Amino acid sequence: MTANPLDGVVVAELGTTVAGPFACRVLGELGARVVKFESAKGGDPVRSWPPPYLGGTPAPFQALNRGKESVQVDLRDDSDREKVVRFITEEADVVVQNMRPGALDKLGLGASALCKIAPRLVYCNISAFGREGPLKDLAGYDPLMQAFSGIISVTGEADRPPSRVGVSIVDIGTAAWAVVGIQAALMRRAVTGKGGVVDASLFETSLNMMILPMVQYEAGGAVPERTGLRGPLVAPNGGFETADGLMVVSVATDSQFVKFCDVMGLSDLPDDPRFVTVASRMENEPALSPLVAAAFKARGRQEWADALNDAGVPNAPVQDLAEVMIHPQTVASGIMQSSGKADFRLPGLPLSLDGVRPAFGAAAPELGANTQYVFDFDAE
Repeated sequence: MTANPLDGVVVAELGTTVAGPFACRVLGELGARVVKFESAKGGDPVRSWPPPYLGGTPAPFQALNRGKESVQVDLRDDSDREKVVRFITEEADVVVQNMRPGALDKLGLGASALCKIAPRLVYCNISAFGREGPLKDLAGYDPLMQAFSGIISVTGEADRPPSRVGVSIVDIGTAAWAVVGIQAALMRRAVTGKGGVVDASLFETSLNMMILPMVQYEAGGAVPERTGLRGPLVAPNGGFETADGLMVVSVATDSQFVKFCDVMGLSDLPDDPRFVTVASRMENEPALSPLVAAAFKARGRQEWADALNDAGVPNAPVQDLAEVMIHPQTVASGIMQSSGKADFRLPGLPLSLDGVRPAFGAAAPELGANTQYVFDFDAE
């Protein structure tokens, strides 16, 4: 196996902002050729986002669009639209689009029109709410889906206003599901010769992320509340102040609890009837946590991390991004990849194939840089 299993696959991207472009970036780094069709009026709106810049373009655009080809078109112009249709139906294997629902159908670029011309085409729609329902025609963004799906309702401290997750978790998650669906459809096409339509949505991705709170509620539990760093299901499971910062521990088994208590100087707790089992510790978590919190204040994060790691107890310091970037584990993973000539780094894909991580192919393209090259077939 190579790190480029999608060599030979051609992807046409009709996407903007985050979810669609990120899905296509993943496909590109797995070996596909990705042609990004951008508006004649300034291209993808992310190109106009504010500094900082990487490689002469806004940093988010660089992160989402590296390794692609850019074609500048006016989809309302008959000539440009015909070129796009011809490229897709004659050259492309996959289309990924996350335009407002129905917009491409009106232009003859929707799944029904293009798959009729090219039955082998795999066409992926990424939308806010999915194919069905009263909200299916609405646009949407990551924080709106965090709010609507309940993610925000369970994020933050109990006695403070709720908080959104600090990264674009729904966009990135939806992109990942789109890639899963596209690759499944390509595998099916290899057997049947026919493509098909893949649908992924921000809302459905958000609901899937809420699966553990959902099943607990479905099983008769209460509507989940915000608990900050304190996690559900097991105890101790949360954040604790040390002498120099926060630590998070998650003690999931009885044997781990014994080891944890030995490290923390709390060796009498495993014999306390309140804390003998996972269930009893969770039931008596309000009594357990203050004891654990007091013990943690005796040392700093690294001392605790070393001791807990030696004992096999899951833990992690709460790090900021600067700490993460220079941590030996980050460096050793090799996930930060150099852009070469552009002289900056970006995280690569979080996977390797036979020990090889897909390489950084090229920086994000300038707007329209590949228009003539992509449409050369039109002159044949």
